Amino acid sequence: MLSALAALAVPAPARRLLSGIWLAAAGLAQTCLGAAAVLGHSLTADVPGLIPLSGAAFTLDALGGAFLALCGFATACAAVYGIGYTKGRLEGRAFGAVLPVFAAAMAAVCAAASVTTFLFAWELMALASLILVIAEHRTNPRAARAGAWYAALTHAGFVAILAGLAWLAAAGGSQDFAALRDAEIPAAAKHLAFALVFLGFASKAGIVPLHVWLPRAHPEAPSHVSAMMSAAMVNLGLYGIARVGLDLLSGPAWWWLAAGALGAASAVYG
Repeated sequence: MLSALAALAVPAPARRLLSGIWLAAAGLAQTCLGAAAVLGHSLTADVPGLIPLSGAAFTLDALGGAFLALCGFATACAAVYGIGYTKGRLEGRAFGAVLPVFAAAMAAVCAAASVTTFLFAWELMALASLILVIAEHRTNPRAARAGAWYAALTHAGFVAILAGLAWLAAAGGSQDFAALRDAEIPAAAKHLAFALVFLGFASKAGIVPLHVWLPRAHPEAPSHVSAMMSAAMVNLGLYGIARVGLDLLSGPAWWWLAAGALGAASAVYG
């Protein structure tokens, strides 16, 4: 959060440089942590007061580590590019503070180890990215329209993810991912939960036909924000599908055949 503090507290001449340097350093640190997790060095942390009532639980395993390394590398590259890109156009405190929040939220998604932690991180990521997409709405009317499309699709997707994970937690008797892996969940409940979360994650991943926000939002977002969305955030839709369908539910082969068919259609028509 040093990058966000620099954006809020440092005077304008040095704000852009310091904020960018700290964000790039944070991105590189995320990349290293992700690589360590992929190599088998998992990390676990509980933060009782971070989320009201439930607290926050984090576990960085190999799956989350792979996506964290990707997010961190994209963040570091975007931060360095953004130092020059934002000169004279996006030097306000608010924009500089929201960008590291976006990066931190993506990292939290990769490491979330409970339903409430995941949902909190996912929505924080969505809100931060929405603010960044419409950052230039005063001078670019298209940015406001793109933001409306993005807000509608991303929050419809969040409702589907919320419903699916809530159903899964109710069927499994716990909101902790570790407990859900071992829970005896009826097949019908698994199918319904996966169908719901797949819809939500597919909207974030830009899978046909839920991709309509993507060609509208990405061109209107600031270039380094668009890069973070394309290289990192969109891929977290795939991470969510893998985390729930493969890791928590150990779904049948036909789930992945259907998902692969939609992915192929997206590659051709998206």
